[in-house]
Amino acid sequence: MKDFGYIFQTFRFESWWFLGLLLLVPLWAWLRGRVAPTAAVAFSTAGLLREAARQTRFKSGQVLLALRYLALILLIVALARPQVEKGVSDAETKGINIMMVLDFSSSMTKKDFMMDSKRVTRFQALIRVISEFMRARPNDRIGIVRFDKEAFLTSPLTLDHDYLIQRLQQEKISRGTAPGSGMLIAAEHLLLATNQTKVMILVSDAEQVNNGADPVDVAKAVARLGVRMHLVQIVDFKDMGPVRWGNEMADATKETGGQHFQVADYNGLRNVYQMIDQLEKATFKEGKQKNWRELLAWCAGPALGLLLLELLLRQTVWRRLP
Repeated sequence: MKDFGYIFQTFRFESWWFLGLLLLVPLWAWLRGRVAPTAAVAFSTAGLLREAARQTRFKSGQVLLALRYLALILLIVALARPQVEKGVSDAETKGINIMMVLDFSSSMTKKDFMMDSKRVTRFQALIRVISEFMRARPNDRIGIVRFDKEAFLTSPLTLDHDYLIQRLQQEKISRGTAPGSGMLIAAEHLLLATNQTKVMILVSDAEQVNNGADPVDVAKAVARLGVRMHLVQIVDFKDMGPVRWGNEMADATKETGGQHFQVADYNGLRNVYQMIDQLEKATFKEGKQKNWRELLAWCAGPALGLLLLELLLRQTVWRRLP
């Protein structure tokens, strides 16, 4: 629920010029007191007026007039069409295409990451960080390719990020490392995308490749296809720096316009994904439109209710006989 501060900041009158009619309400009240006819009844003796002359604290006529004036004010406000901003939407939602190529080899089960004061596996930390990354990018189509000794498509590009998170949590760890094969599958699905930016994020803790295509050759081919690739290597602290296939892969990654990162703990992995999130921000100025919630009924409804209440009181409790 939006707070009152936001509501007051975005409140507006679409047809504000009708508010000028509010000036006529006090003018009408003043003229009514000046020119309205005064009731007169002939009495044979002034004694009959003693009771009528007694001062009373409550005057029903004033209450009925107040109800009528208040209803009139609310109707004028309703004509001015009060609105509050409902939100901002895209006339045509635009984002970028991201394929994640993730390592599901047995080395990802190593428990050397600390998360929420508990020791967890590299794979558990990766799922947490990727989930945060996807939730922060609701307009981007994201797909996932997993690899161990072979590579498989977990999901093509989709906006259903909750489904992706669920699929990740169901995947099993296996032996072997074939990042190049995973990159080929990811590139194939990125080329099917029609909108502008195509990004591949490869995450692995492998120190060498023992299955599938050569990832360096694939990265060079990907660069010519207009796909930008970021490489995230998970390593031990003592191994920070060149890793066996890290130098060649880092060079190939740079050819695509991407970045090469090394991480050794959960916070480092999280920071890397935040950096990638900033690198891959797509800005689109066109197509934005504001949605407004009409508040007319909140004024017209009570106004109608006040008029009905005045009519009911005038014809029943405070009815005046001729």
